[in-house]
Amino acid sequence: MKNPFKNALSFTQFILEAFKETDKNKQHWLKKGVLATTQASGAASVRTVVIRSVNELLYLEIHTDSRSKKVLDVLSKPVAEVLFYDPISEIQLKFSGSVKLLLSGLEVNEAWKKIPEESKKQYTTILAPGTVIGASESVSFSEKSHFCIFSIQTDCVEYLKLGKSPQRFRMQQKNGEFTLESLVP
Repeated sequence: MKNPFKNALSFTQFILEAFKETDKNKQHWLKKGVLATTQASGAASVRTVVIRSVNELLYLEIHTDSRSKKVLDVLSKPVAEVLFYDPISEIQLKFSGSVKLLLSGLEVNEAWKKIPEESKKQYTTILAPGTVIGASESVSFSEKSHFCIFSIQTDCVEYLKLGKSPQRFRMQQKNGEFTLESLVP
């Protein structure tokens, strides 16, 4: 089947326009993705994350607690993938790239200001996310925030259209520029 995208720029524009819809529709299929990282042991680690923003370079911004397992994973192997799937259009997008952790600074402070007060609490637990607690114990909070930004600096995006006329494309960064190539579905 013929590639519906003329070049890497038209594919990038398609992606950016699709992500703009997430501002209007919180249930949009690109609002939440499945993040895959690699644990220090080499095992895969997968979880659902909320995508907070996407910039013109297709960097994906995720907010997290700096003590989370995903942060530990990327400290030992700073790469990740995020997979999105729309069951209506049967389109799958997979973003791959290196991860940059932002623990402090202007960008972190500006993002923190935009978070609703009730949501900030999740970044102030005394114990780290995933810590085992007793069934009758409640979660305790402190004044200290463990908020950080997890930025995936995309170097590859794969598009897969399932269904009657499957299509597959890959946009990959080579020598600082994105190129688009067709793949066997």
